[in-house]
Amino acid sequence: MAHAKTSGNGRPSSIPGSPTEPAPRWMQVLFAATAVLITITLALGSTVCATDASASCPNWPGCYVGKLTPSAHTQPVVEFIHRVISSSIGLFAVASVLAGVAHRRRNRALVVLPVIALLGALTSGVFGMMTIKWGINSVEASLDLLAALIAMGAMWRAWFVTRHPGAGWTWRPRVRWGVAAVVTLMAAHVGAVLVAGSSSLTRCMGWALFVRGVGDAPLAGWVVQQAVMAVGELLTIGLVVMRLRHRVTLWDLLLAALVVMVLVVGVVIAAAGANDGLAVVHAVGTVLILNLVMTGTMRDAV
Repeated sequence: MAHAKTSGNGRPSSIPGSPTEPAPRWMQVLFAATAVLITITLALGSTVCATDASASCPNWPGCYVGKLTPSAHTQPVVEFIHRVISSSIGLFAVASVLAGVAHRRRNRALVVLPVIALLGALTSGVFGMMTIKWGINSVEASLDLLAALIAMGAMWRAWFVTRHPGAGWTWRPRVRWGVAAVVTLMAAHVGAVLVAGSSSLTRCMGWALFVRGVGDAPLAGWVVQQAVMAVGELLTIGLVVMRLRHRVTLWDLLLAALVVMVLVVGVVIAAAGANDGLAVVHAVGTVLILNLVMTGTMRDAV
């Protein structure tokens, strides 16, 4: 009778070639690279939004009519880099889907999650093209953001599955709190696009500033969105406290530092107004916070 191998602590260990064995290293790297690229694209998208850089590259896919690359100015360069990285995500996502199909016996999520990420990235890319070509309305812009957020979450979860194919999802208290924070923050970010004016920072994935911007939606809708974001912020702060009380890791310290930074910058913007630098720090900081809350919750659930 065959016996399962055990690790040093007495727990069963993975048998080479079994479905519970971690995916090959190259596959873990591929999935991580795809997830990182999606996250970077979201951060660059928030930068483009905060600096109104999209208008500086009025053509698509090239920056100008008859010229592919931008002039050496900050705004068009940022927008063009955003487009290049966004375009590369499709290739990485397709490669991830094919890798998942090849290793689907480990866990069907290795196929399903990359497919979701691919569809989200393609949807967001189409909306990005539409934005430059003829513009989109607030509902379409919110769907664009939602697709990108779903793609980021799906691909990071897929990466965790490559490392622990046989692990389930454990609903620890921190996991429940983290899921609540992620869902609330995502709802608030998507809602912000619906209620924000074209010249308002509210649309750029920032935390609630409680200051109405130019062109923001009627007061009732704006108040609801700011309230939902405030709840997401409180859940995030509570999650940081829970994690730091449980253990102190580099990622949790980084999340705590980002929360403090975004809150401080938000107060400065609310009190004195925003320049491009402050707007970018605030917007990119909130993208990274959402990412760390997502990935930390996934880590806690393993």
